[in-house]
Formats: sequence, structure tokens, C-alpha cells
Amino acid sequence: MGADLIEFEVSNKVIPIEPIDKQLGEGFEVNFEDIEFETGLASYQGRQVLLYIKDHSYNNKIYGVLEDGSKGNKFHVADCEMLDRMRKKGRFDRYVVTNKLDGVFAVSGMDNRTSELIEGETKLNVCQYCLEAINYQKFASLNKGAPRRTFVQGFQLADFFDTYSSFFKFMPTGVANNSATGYSKDWDHISRKVREKFNYQCQQCGLDLSQHKRLLHVHHINGVKSDNSITNLTPLCCDCHRKQPHHQHMFIKHEETKAISQLRKTQGLNVKESWQDVYDLADPGMHGVIDLLEKYHVSLPEVGEEIKTNKQEVVAELELAWPLKKVGIAIDKPEAIAATKQGWKVYSMRHALSQIDLLASSIR
Repeated sequence: MGADLIEFEVSNKVIPIEPIDKQLGEGFEVNFEDIEFETGLASYQGRQVLLYIKDHSYNNKIYGVLEDGSKGNKFHVADCEMLDRMRKKGRFDRYVVTNKLDGVFAVSGMDNRTSELIEGETKLNVCQYCLEAINYQKFASLNKGAPRRTFVQGFQLADFFDTYSSFFKFMPTGVANNSATGYSKDWDHISRKVREKFNYQCQQCGLDLSQHKRLLHVHHINGVKSDNSITNLTPLCCDCHRKQPHHQHMFIKHEETKAISQLRKTQGLNVKESWQDVYDLADPGMHGVIDLLEKYHVSLPEVGEEIKTNKQEVVAELELAWPLKKVGIAIDKPEAIAATKQGWKVYSMRHALSQIDLLASSIR
């Protein structure tokens, strides 16, 4: 009954680091056909990845790339116009897939004069077509040329991976290894005391988490984890915390964002009077869709809409929904299928972005 649905898998369990995760941290070559784009984002064996072509042999390009990575092959984070062109041309180059977060890539190239293999590392730029395809941080609204080049120069992979962490059950090894770095040895005690002082209430959205304490974090206002002065600490729910500026390495699972959404509804905090309210309440992975929908002047969606059977059994939760039209957008495939069985038309993020005209016309 709905748009084509795509494969999703989200878990609320802690997933141990497997050999494939370590390999992705280093990067390795795969065939293009093995890379999946079912969510619109690049993935490999259920992990969010980026991909790029390591070889820069053409016209001794390798030397210039090692000096200035912006001259090299762009790395891809999503299915985009450029990759589609390559498909149509039958160009299935071997790509390197990785989930490194530092933006430094191993590159190589053959010296055409000496036949010597030149290798090194450099910072490559992200593909602008990818950013436009998913409207990352409203990229599609930027004028072409200098504004987009400036955005690319400031692009941070850690921020990008954090934005879409709800879409994947495996976190990059860079997140797993660094998430606790910088905290003082007595942080657990300090954190508990701060949360107790504020009665386990999020100081941004007002959510009471006294019965769900694991969902309440303590935020360092100035960003310095070692500064535990009382004026620098404030409790925030995990959703508000992840949306603070410069909060890399904050991987929030889909089950946690769903729980926050339902608790806000229960406590009457899911108030939507403007698109900014929707933007603030929704999963960050939905922000690109929300930005485009606002331009179509459609009605405000519900955030975290529960779908029930005739027996009032909750079978699904949609990230964005228009109940009167029975149209919604989902992150999780099983929930999308369950909602479809209840008569809903359900879009994935990928299809919502690529079929934005159709989506907008169906909810006006």
C-alpha cells in the first residue's frame, strides 16, 4: 500500500566489536555491488560506511593529491547522482569502504614515468552530490559554488555518523573506543549527583526521566569533559544531548529515541507549533526530509506516532506521520511493514527524499 520499503535493522542491545568492525576502521577494497544503499546511506554488512577510490594513477595525479587532498577522488556517503552515472556507464570500480571518522584516507598511484607505486595518506573531500541527495544539514538549500565548497571544507564525519546513528545497530570503532575519553575517574558519581539535584529532569525539553534514568545524560556546557564545575554541568535527555553543538561520538540507538519520543507525548511535551518544533523533536536523521517538507508548506507532522490495531495494540512507531492522511515516514523496516498492514502509506527516508513531490501532494 505504500512506497517501496527498505531494509532496516535496529537493536537495543550492546553489540560487541567484531572483526569486520576492526577491518572497516582500517578500510579495505570491495566490489561496488557489495555496497548497499537501501536506506539511501552507504552501508556494508549492516554498518554505515563511506567509500572512495584509492587509486590516483591517472596523469600522475597521486603527487598533487598527497599535497592537497581536495584534488583527489571524492568520498561517498550516500547514493547519489555521481554513483548513478557510474552504474549507467557500467563502471564498477573497486572501492575502499571504511568508517574512519578522522577524514584521513590511504591513497596510492603509479608514477607513469618510473612505474613506482606511490602511497600515502591525505584528507579527501566529501561528494557534494551525496550531501544534496540526503539534504544533509540543509545542503540542498545552499547556492552552488563558494557556499557549498565552504560547507565541504567544514564537513565532519563524526557529526555525519552521529546524525544517522539510529539507522544502524553497529557503531564505528572510533565511537566505541573514544566515547568515554576525557571524563574524570569519579564521573559516574558526579553525574549521579547532578541528575539527583535536578530531579532527573531534562533541562532543555523538560522531560521527567526519574523512571528512565539511563536516558538522562549530564552535559558539559563548555564542551570540556574534565571541567566538572557545577556551573558547567546540566542534565539533558539523550536526544537533547546528542543535538548539542560539537557533540561527536554520541551514538544514540533507535530504541532510545523512540522511548524519548513516547515519554514526551505521555508528559505533554510533544508540542508542535512550528517546523522548528518538529525539527527539535524529531530524530536528526529526519532533518533533511523535514527541511524539504517545510518548503512545500504541508501540515505539521506528528513525531513518533504509534500505530495501533483495532484492539489498540501498538504494532509500530513512525518517525513522522500525518494520521488523517494515514501517511508516514519510518526508520525501522519491520515497523513500516506493520504500519502498512494497518492501511498506512509508509515512506523510507530515501524514498521520502527522492519522491518529495509525491509525498507532499499526499499530505496537503
